[in-house]
Amino acid sequence: MEHPDDGYRQPVEDIGVIVTVDDAYLTRIAEVSAALRANGMHIDQALDDIGVITGSIAGTDSRSLANVEGVKAVEPERSFQLPPSDSPIQ
Repeated sequence: MEHPDDGYRQPVEDIGVIVTVDDAYLTRIAEVSAALRANGMHIDQALDDIGVITGSIAGTDSRSLANVEGVKAVEPERSFQLPPSDSPIQ
């Protein structure tokens, strides 16, 4: 068993994030995407028409994305599960 002081660090899990691009940067969404990549974000989609970029980043690094020029907001991706179709509760 390794002790925390032995230099061992538990891997940080990636979290899904949704980035809203500031209206003033909508025509420069490719530049904003590049800056997010440079800050450690893996880009899944850049939705130019609505100014949203989706992807993932190491959980400890997600706060740095809010400081990227052109970013209006950064939110964690939320997921939900619907009950099975044969479930009595719909």
